[in-house]
Amino acid sequence: WSPTTRSTATARSSSPVSDCRCLHPPFASRDFESLPVGVDEAGGRFAEVTIETCRSCGRRWLRYLIEYEAFPKSGRWYRGLVTVEDARTVTAGTALQTLAQLEWRFAGGSFFQSTGFRTSAPVRVDP
Repeated sequence: WSPTTRSTATARSSSPVSDCRCLHPPFASRDFESLPVGVDEAGGRFAEVTIETCRSCGRRWLRYLIEYEAFPKSGRWYRGLVTVEDARTVTAGTALQTLAQLEWRFAGGSFFQSTGFRTSAPVRVDP
């Protein structure tokens, strides 16, 4: 399996590495190669956006991390599986829209009182 030759939909459904750590929260930073995309400053959010590549299977994940210092337990993150093309072209300003369009994603953080779970619920980033 090559992450550069399969679509995201195919990678989700038939990957031979379905037991990979990148599919089972909680996630550890040591399992990913992280590439900073930038900071989403829209609406005063200042969310950290990165592309993370799983060191084991090569899947690419878009991670969106946000915390509002003035609000306790507001920290949250989203991690969604993206195509190689999406990983190459996403910007800090388009990351939220990209995540919202995915069929499913992982979410977690103090806002959710969770170390991570799979969800299809809308992406919530406002305090």
